[in-house]
This record gives sequence, C-alpha cells and structure tokens, in this order.
Amino acid sequence: MFILYLTAVIISLAYLALGFGINKENAKYLLAGYNTMGEERRKKFNIDKYLAFFKLFFKRLAFFPVPSLLICIAAFEFNVAIVAWSLVQMLPFLFFAKKSIWNQWEL
Repeated sequence: MFILYLTAVIISLAYLALGFGINKENAKYLLAGYNTMGEERRKKFNIDKYLAFFKLFFKRLAFFPVPSLLICIAAFEFNVAIVAWSLVQMLPFLFFAKKSIWNQWEL
C-alpha cells in the first residue's frame, strides 16, 4: 500500500517538475513535435501561448494523482482500485491531446 501512495506522490512531483521545468529555451529539445519542427515552422508556432497552456495543465495535473487514488481506494476493492486509478490517470491526457491537436498554435 505504501508503494502505491509513493507512486502517486512521485507522479505528482513529475507533473510539477514538467510544469515548472519546461521553458522557451529548453522546449526546442524537450517538447515532442516542437523539437522535430523545421526552423521555418518553429518561427510560425506560438510557443509562448502553447507553453502557457502546457505549464498550467501540468501544474494543475500535479494535484490529481493522490486524490484520485484515495477516491479509487475508497470506491473499489484494492485490486480493482489499482486498475481503475491507472485508467483514470489517462483521462486528463485526452483533454490535453484534444486541446494540443485542435488548437491553432501557429501565428
């Protein structure tokens, strides 16, 4: 049980690190998609607007793993709770993918 709580805390810290760690200078190396764009397309891409969305998303997401774990443990048997929690962790990324793909980040 301790390992599960520790996992949730580590995931939260990883999300927080992404929210604070990615910036305009290192995005060229760390952001998937942006790091493979050609220089011309990168100039058209509104990295400031995208990073504002990206950083806010991950900072908020950092508060999701622990409470969602507690809810799953309260609602289900332990083995089912682990699977449910694992699946629930993917839900915010559906929103992230939709917002990242469908928004026009180009100037």
